[in-house]
Amino acid sequence: MQYDKNLFVKHLQGMVQIPTVSSADPEKTRVEEFEKLHKYLEQAYPLVHKTLSREVIGKCALLYIWKGTGKSGKLPLLMTAHQDVVPEGDHSMWKYPPFEGHLDEDGILWGRGTTDSKCNIQAYLDAIELLIADGYTPDYDLYLAFGYNEEIMGGPGAAGQIMHDALQKRGVQFGMAIDECGGVEIVDGKPVATVIVCEKGYADYEFSVQDPGGHSAFPPVHTALGKIGNAVWNLENNRMETKLIAPVIAEMKDNAPFTPGRLGQLFADPEGNWEEIKALAETDKAVNQMTRTTTAATMAKGSDQANILPERASIITNSRLLPGETLEDLEAHFKKVMPEEVTFRLVKGHNPPAVSTTDSYGYRLICKLVEEKYPGVTIIPSMLAGGTDSRYYCDLTPTKSVYRFTGILSNGRSGGAHQVNEHIDTNIIADNVDFYVRLFKGYGDAE
Repeated sequence: MQYDKNLFVKHLQGMVQIPTVSSADPEKTRVEEFEKLHKYLEQAYPLVHKTLSREVIGKCALLYIWKGTGKSGKLPLLMTAHQDVVPEGDHSMWKYPPFEGHLDEDGILWGRGTTDSKCNIQAYLDAIELLIADGYTPDYDLYLAFGYNEEIMGGPGAAGQIMHDALQKRGVQFGMAIDECGGVEIVDGKPVATVIVCEKGYADYEFSVQDPGGHSAFPPVHTALGKIGNAVWNLENNRMETKLIAPVIAEMKDNAPFTPGRLGQLFADPEGNWEEIKALAETDKAVNQMTRTTTAATMAKGSDQANILPERASIITNSRLLPGETLEDLEAHFKKVMPEEVTFRLVKGHNPPAVSTTDSYGYRLICKLVEEKYPGVTIIPSMLAGGTDSRYYCDLTPTKSVYRFTGILSNGRSGGAHQVNEHIDTNIIADNVDFYVRLFKGYGDAE
């Protein structure tokens, strides 16, 4: 099977040139841009669209199904990714226009969505196109689910939820589900693969204070904005308690040999060094997010003019919940630390999804494929601080095999997701396609 790197790059370039920016307001979803992407995919992958069934779910989510021979006893395999990208920000700060898909002389492809996560859609579809051309048909059913508002983390009209509900209604269950994130990197000259087995929950809350307002020349001691500022101070100085959870303990221990200095020594025995790790969480951002549910104030609103006292002041916070904790736990904490005049409400959010097992056919298959490609690799199950659409499919995967893993070897020449100048080294794209070719051929085999 021959891999045409230039064709892979052309496909990803074409996807990046279509500005499928998601919107928190479902009514503002730019459906026409997603439809352009759908048409482009039809043109770029003729065998996929001739062989697989494809339907549009909700406004513009895509569900592909490759019906297999039925010879395998394995439940279907689900691959998820998202069509949408975050807003591009200030165009003047980009090295090249964000939707130009510029390929420079060093083989770097620039543009919004190159890494998050159109490269996954491209790799899945190129792998399937190659397999069909080679005469391959899986012995199991393969599903592809591409949402259109993953970047806004849920809320009304969440494509992942709509897709989940449609699949649940049909009685579909999966043997394994794979989404973006994770991957392989070289650490101290050795390959290290991160397979993400769980992710944190997510919550946006609004905190607000009401006040009579008035002219700023006659201010009270504490304005509504001052009171809401005090609420932020309370949140930052009264954080949720730190705790060690099983997947983080495993992650720390596996990472210990690759973590320099004292931190590596602490990670080697997290339980035994808990008091020191707990103290470190007060100042170290990485350790903090691994060991507690976090809350950060990110947005604020007062009056509309400098000489007007606000009649209402508010902030928006973003929380990331440790597996095992819930929105109810978080709200109980807020009630405990908030002054009486401050009220709060959940804008949108969800509890952490289930933690996946590392003792499953699917996890062992991922490890086998990675070890074949990178002999001597260390594989580390990990927790994701962010979130993916894979969380919607946990209850449809009875094997507890929902993983976030991308078959890319990171070489330090790709990055910028959610920032200006997002880019990907095109030299690693063929490796990604190769991983999925081997995954699709290997899944369904007996152990």
